[in-house]
Amino acid sequence: MRLRKLAAVPALLLTGLAASPVAFAETASPSAAPGAQPVQFSTALGDAPVLSPGRIATQAPTGNTTTYATIKRPAGGSVTVAVLGAVKANITSADGKTDCSSSDSSSFEAVSGYSFIFLDGAATKRQSYVDSSCDGLTDLRLTLKAPDPSSTTSSSSSAPPDRDVQLVLTQEPKITKLGSATPATGFSEITAASKSTSGPDRTLSDQLLAPDTLTPGSYPVALQPGKLAVARVRVGWGQRLAASVDAPRNGSNIAPATSLGVALTFFSPQLAQVSRGATGVLSKNSAEQQTVGSYTPTVNAANRQLDYGNDTGDIGIGSAQWTTAAGWYTVAIYVKPLDDKEPNPSKPVPARLNLEVVGNPATGPTYADAAGAAVTAPPASQLSIGGADSSGGGSALPKIGISALIVAAAVGVVVWLRRLG
Repeated sequence: MRLRKLAAVPALLLTGLAASPVAFAETASPSAAPGAQPVQFSTALGDAPVLSPGRIATQAPTGNTTTYATIKRPAGGSVTVAVLGAVKANITSADGKTDCSSSDSSSFEAVSGYSFIFLDGAATKRQSYVDSSCDGLTDLRLTLKAPDPSSTTSSSSSAPPDRDVQLVLTQEPKITKLGSATPATGFSEITAASKSTSGPDRTLSDQLLAPDTLTPGSYPVALQPGKLAVARVRVGWGQRLAASVDAPRNGSNIAPATSLGVALTFFSPQLAQVSRGATGVLSKNSAEQQTVGSYTPTVNAANRQLDYGNDTGDIGIGSAQWTTAAGWYTVAIYVKPLDDKEPNPSKPVPARLNLEVVGNPATGPTYADAAGAAVTAPPASQLSIGGADSSGGGSALPKIGISALIVAAAVGVVVWLRRLG
């Protein structure tokens, strides 16, 4: 099972948490993120603007209006769209009549909204049923609609939702010689070992769209209750990522003034969740270190073919099916009081973030065009938002120099905190 050194809590609560995706509270509006390409979607299908892979900023439609943009899907390839904002998104045929998108099981339901939609190049185990007429389509439309008011709990006196919407589009050419999915040995538990650290505590970025860039190792960090701590790590083909958080850090002799819930999860280069997440409790007035950790399976393009007959251990089939691209994997941590009535403590929790990338980099898949002729692998910016090559490894950069362009769903933390409480 996942590495979890927890304070005493009812076993039933822990079981329920292990079966559910971990969500986080959003700490920055989509408009606050740098680097997005602004695109005005059209209200007419015929002149829907063409989107390029990367991060896109737009406005959510209001009322019964639908807005459109064009996605040029590689022949036989795949497209994914991560959405952050108060909007309902779908991938459709060019005439808008056929829904061609699947929704990943780790999508989040929340006020500001996070969803992950995609269309694979061929029938894969991770894709739900889509109309067969979508199979060969290369001219697609991304449609945005305002959410159904009847599906929300907002009152008529509530403030209107933020209309800013962030989209992250990735595209992947047709894959040839997909090979075999990761075997059970690639899902065995691995841990990111705690190592001695020195120097001042590092405050990680709390902006979902601009995570800090870290390399494997251990880092002294300050976790501010009520704020996200977000970092990204390069993981290559054939490699695995493990991460753990030690808090309060042993030797700090600092105890939280109120009991805190801590959660950790990962997101893939396409921004799909690839870990059901790990959660733990930091007990009030206890300085004893607790450890929360999780890990990914081996990164393998063929993992999209994993099925329920495969042994994926604690990772879960829905998460494992998205460990299919080398690139930037996002690690997100959130700490918040268990009791909703308690204010966030003003003092940060001294912690240690441990990161480990296991395995030797391997060769990725081969790609082909519509005629079957070999094509070069897509650039890193097309499959892993933030760029850099796929050989693994990154560099610690100052926040001001990062253009990570990674969107993570960071909403709904109150749900799991209430379950813990």
